[in-house]
Formats: sequence, structure tokens, C-alpha cells
Amino acid sequence: MFVVATATYPPDKAAEVTKKFLKGAEKQLPSFIKPGHILTAPGGELGIKVLAIYDIDDAKFKEGVKELAKRYVPFYDVEGFRYSFEVMMSTTEAIPLLGT
Repeated sequence: MFVVATATYPPDKAAEVTKKFLKGAEKQLPSFIKPGHILTAPGGELGIKVLAIYDIDDAKFKEGVKELAKRYVPFYDVEGFRYSFEVMMSTTEAIPLLGT
């Protein structure tokens, strides 16, 4: 299963968020979480938008989501920082659910 994390923050917080991101990136993810891409773009009214895609081993999914959530805690004190997680699956996983 995949988790897509979406984060937004004001442009004036970019230096603070970058510093926290780099510090957090020093700690390696557990082997059951495979990072995909981390993408960023201007987010219009939201400021800066970041998408991070993680592939979590199904057997460790609950533990993986908790691990990812812990990585976002350092950003709680950044004014205007918001994030959410969305659970997604590949089309290979989803098509059989349609009964076809």
C-alpha cells in the first residue's frame, strides 16, 4: 500500500521547513517503508505544496503509518504548516477489487 503525504506551508517558512526536513532526513526510514518521490511546487493560496509518496509493506502498514506520523511532529511548531496522509493503492491492487 502507498501513503501519499501532502504538506503545505507559507513561503516565508521555507527556510525553517527546509532545515527541519534535512534534519529529519538524516534518520533513515525502516526497511519496510520505501520512499518514492518527494515533489514540491508553488501551492497558490496554500503557499508551498509538497507531496511525498511512500510504499509501505502491507504486513507492517500500521507500524509504517505511525513511523511516518512521527516524522511530521517536528513541523508542528511551524506556523501555517499543514499535512495529511492519504492511503492509496496501485491499479494492480485496485482492479481485482472491482470483481473483474
